[in-house]
Amino acid sequence: MMTKNTTFGTFRKESAGGRYAWLPIAIIMAISAVLFTFRLGAEGVWIDELFSIQDASLDSLWEVYRKSQLRPLYYILLSFWMRFGQSDVWLRSLSVIFSVISVFLIYRLGRRLAGKTEGLIAAVLLMTSPLFINHTQEIRMYGLSLCLGLAGSLFLAEALLTESSDKPSQKTLGGWALFRLLAMCTVPLNVMLLLPDTLLIFLRFRRERSVLLSFAKWLVLVFILWTPALLPAFQNVVGSSDYAQERAKFAEAPGINNLVYPLKFWMVYPFVVKGRPVAHIFYKLFTLLIAGLVGAGLIRRRQLPALPWASAWFILPIVPIIVLSLVAARLWEPRYVLFVSPYLFILMAAGFTRLWRDWKKAAVVITVIYAIGMGGALADYYTAQNRADYKFNIETIEQYEEPGDAVVWGYPWKNALDHYYDGSSDIFLISERKDDAPTETISTPEEIEQWVNKFPSQPSRTWLVVEKFKSELAEELEPILSKTYNIEERFDYNHNSAIFLLTPLETASKN
Repeated sequence: MMTKNTTFGTFRKESAGGRYAWLPIAIIMAISAVLFTFRLGAEGVWIDELFSIQDASLDSLWEVYRKSQLRPLYYILLSFWMRFGQSDVWLRSLSVIFSVISVFLIYRLGRRLAGKTEGLIAAVLLMTSPLFINHTQEIRMYGLSLCLGLAGSLFLAEALLTESSDKPSQKTLGGWALFRLLAMCTVPLNVMLLLPDTLLIFLRFRRERSVLLSFAKWLVLVFILWTPALLPAFQNVVGSSDYAQERAKFAEAPGINNLVYPLKFWMVYPFVVKGRPVAHIFYKLFTLLIAGLVGAGLIRRRQLPALPWASAWFILPIVPIIVLSLVAARLWEPRYVLFVSPYLFILMAAGFTRLWRDWKKAAVVITVIYAIGMGGALADYYTAQNRADYKFNIETIEQYEEPGDAVVWGYPWKNALDHYYDGSSDIFLISERKDDAPTETISTPEEIEQWVNKFPSQPSRTWLVVEKFKSELAEELEPILSKTYNIEERFDYNHNSAIFLLTPLETASKN
């Protein structure tokens, strides 16, 4: 059945389908639950996850809100979630829940914009994205952010697809406003979705002032309710802010060479190409394949007049983020723009179905290439260690420690000890970094010797945890340690950390 829309063209109504119409998406959601929970607790938490736990562990929800006023929603939910468990698997499962919901929502949105087949393909693309799985399996807000963003876009799509003789209901516009507000209170960059939202509403209802006025009222309400986070958000992106200065140390402004790299890393977990020239070339070509699928999808505009909405939700939020990254805080990171990835997947799904219809052999070849790319990336993600060594460092100490031992913790933060350590040794926090500065690791012999001289002298056994034990540091550190200590044991870990079991030289000689 067809309905005529004088602004955007002709749209198809969804059919209810047969008795088992729900089965394909149910199977996809079940598989996604398996992928998202597979090896969920195999690795320990990394520093950002530790910060999430720390911020959600305050005494009251009000304190949690005040601490995370810029993006409070996830931390409030996590604080509540922590009352029922503290294990890594349990804490990460909160993100898993919202990520599984996201798989359903992208299916619903893809179905509304393009069709059932496209919706199912988009759900599979999201479900198998290693980068998305990575953020699904961490104690961070990105899975919730993407889920809420999709929910808001789905409500807006319902409003835009209203038949020309009707007007969007206040319930639909209210749902859009609610989920946009919640998304902005999870990750402030979701505010960028209001750009395509406003443009699409204006184009669709520009001759219906009452609808535009109603939309404007809801938009104003969103900003009023977001006011407590608005000022902190603005302060963080100003070029002179502490956050912007910190980001400048870790991220490059998007230049010609790295403008498109998030396109690749939305599909492929970044570490899969490190140190692998062949893989690096393959995934560069993989980026071209993605771009080709997107282009094929956009060519379907006449058959699918709602599909350009997905390109608007994908492209328009990225533009101001690129501008901000050039002039202020450097936000051009895959995880920061993850919230627009579902719309890329919908465009890719539409492009694939077009190729399948018009050129099946090419579609089969692309399917094989994509399966190889995703298979390799997923295999790398699930088999390689992607997070820090804190958990394994502490497990080693707890396994071999004895009464009276001391631990010299060389990391610049103690959150991991608070989260993992249940032993009885005395803890000494002596960072191996200059004044705890994140980019200035101690390296010269003089600096190393000054650092070693700070170690406690009384314990008969000292566990020294070194954060980044690279070859150049190893060459300098061990001779300096040998002046004062006997190195009884040394343990090396995947992320370049190391543990030394030290005893004073006089103790060793007496034995």
